[in-house]
Amino acid sequence: MKKLLTIILSVLLLLLTSCGAEKKETAVKEYAEGYETARRSSRFSNLNLNGMFYTEDYDGDGFMAPRLWFFDFDSMKSALMCSRPNCQHNDPETCTSFGMDEHPTVVGNNLYFFRSHSEWDKDENLHRYKDIYKAELDGSSRIKYDTLENVDYIQDLVMKGSVAYFTVIEEEKEVHTGVATGKGKTYICSYDFTNKEYNKWQLTDYPALPSILGEYNGGLYIRDYNSIFLRFDLETGEITDWDMPLSSINEYDAYKPMFASGGYYGYMDGDNAVIIDSEGNEMVFENYELPDNIAVLPVNGYSFNTDGTAIDLSTGEILKINKGVIPKYNYVLCYHDGSYIIYSEFGGDNFKKVPEDEMFKRGEE
Repeated sequence: MKKLLTIILSVLLLLLTSCGAEKKETAVKEYAEGYETARRSSRFSNLNLNGMFYTEDYDGDGFMAPRLWFFDFDSMKSALMCSRPNCQHNDPETCTSFGMDEHPTVVGNNLYFFRSHSEWDKDENLHRYKDIYKAELDGSSRIKYDTLENVDYIQDLVMKGSVAYFTVIEEEKEVHTGVATGKGKTYICSYDFTNKEYNKWQLTDYPALPSILGEYNGGLYIRDYNSIFLRFDLETGEITDWDMPLSSINEYDAYKPMFASGGYYGYMDGDNAVIIDSEGNEMVFENYELPDNIAVLPVNGYSFNTDGTAIDLSTGEILKINKGVIPKYNYVLCYHDGSYIIYSEFGGDNFKKVPEDEMFKRGEE
């Protein structure tokens, strides 16, 4: 395991330090070809350099805690993020794979992640904080880099360059008890890891659970189930109403699937799927259902579906995917070095690599 981690970290360091920005730019294009949009940091997708971070719970002696793993798309192997010699990886006090499970992200030559803590002030008011930690790429030499005040928890987070954009809730607490009163506010925040710049913009004057659908044409599209539909301009910070068509309502009084990613916006118009490119050109696919899964997004110029088909977004052609290529409860995660990386909805190290020429049924009925 130690040898494997050494190899993976050597690749990471080579990508980051050899030939400067040129190597880093190349690495990003390999897995994100066709993307100019923010990338999600979640259990479904946390792409960094030539692989992905994921966590799995460790069931220890009287405790359970998540450990951070890195899966390398070149070797198709995983390793715990710990380089301590002879570490048994069973002690949160000594093994660096523990404690880095909240949005681990590589920026520059370092790994950053969030952790929570709370404090009582002299008037017995409870305050919640998000601490930002900075570490070496193997998780060692970690330091508390910055602290964000009055952040109960991060609801959703995406990365764009060195900047994290995330939605947070600030809940009002009862004095003495710290129990939530049901009042509070919701914000979208940005944090630039390179210069410690933190900004926040209010979304609501009450606590909500807003998620970031994705980016389209320089804006993040934010929704909270069926009640909030807002657009956040990445350049100006302006918050406006959602300016793209919403999907039709289904039989459960909920909106049908929508997505914003890879330079495209997709929604359902009745039984028809509509996909709009960055120039505003529309493609309509009659009696075609977009996948109802936030993890299924356009990859490498194709809109993949869970029904065994994919749309070539350059031509509008609906292609069939070879049988068995994408197992049930799996989805296309990204494109890397001429192959598609398939990932399981159940997480863990359930990755699969499919060469591009084995993905589609070409010239077949």
